[in-house]
Amino acid sequence: MGFLSRKKQIHFDIATLKKNDITILTLDERWNRLFRIIPINAAVKKRQDFLNKLLAQEAGLYQEKNNIDPEKKKLINTIISLTPEAFDKNDENAKLTLQKSKQRIEALNKRAEELEEELYEKREEIRRANFKLLEETVRLVYSVMRKSRKREQRIEKEINSLKKRLKELQTLKQSITTDWTDVYAFFHTLLGAEELTKLDKLFLKPEVENHEDGESGSNEKD
Repeated sequence: MGFLSRKKQIHFDIATLKKNDITILTLDERWNRLFRIIPINAAVKKRQDFLNKLLAQEAGLYQEKNNIDPEKKKLINTIISLTPEAFDKNDENAKLTLQKSKQRIEALNKRAEELEEELYEKREEIRRANFKLLEETVRLVYSVMRKSRKREQRIEKEINSLKKRLKELQTLKQSITTDWTDVYAFFHTLLGAEELTKLDKLFLKPEVENHEDGESGSNEKD
């Protein structure tokens, strides 16, 4: 089983995460920068989308919570303003409005308590989703690193092989060049430059002949 197998669990220490200032990954520039270096995969994208969905839900709950106090304030002002009408003047419409306002305030108070609980649960969901996203990110990054290192090793091995082959070819070339020099030196001494030129034209290909003619000419001047 590989190091990053799906079945292998990864556990993170929350204290370590806090120490390294890791909060919500999708809002963390360091996390986002990773995927300008390596491509994001389906597993990480799925976790990212789910976390962002939870964050949007949390924002909606906060918005609802923030709207409660202003509405309560308006209702309280309504109650204050209508109290004289309801009790001093015995205005039935005012009394009905007061009753509805009080009921609405009670409902808002109850909803505020519910929102506190829902927000707590949502934060826990976000925390778990954030850890899951971190886990998938770790799996992806180390998978890419592992593949990259294996590829680097293969390339390095191929480079070393090519270097070795190049060295062998250079040695062989040097050996062949030395042999030709010895041969030319032998025939030049034995036959002379003029006969050697004739042999070149007779036995060598044109492109080799031109090269060797130059060498023959140089030897002839010696």
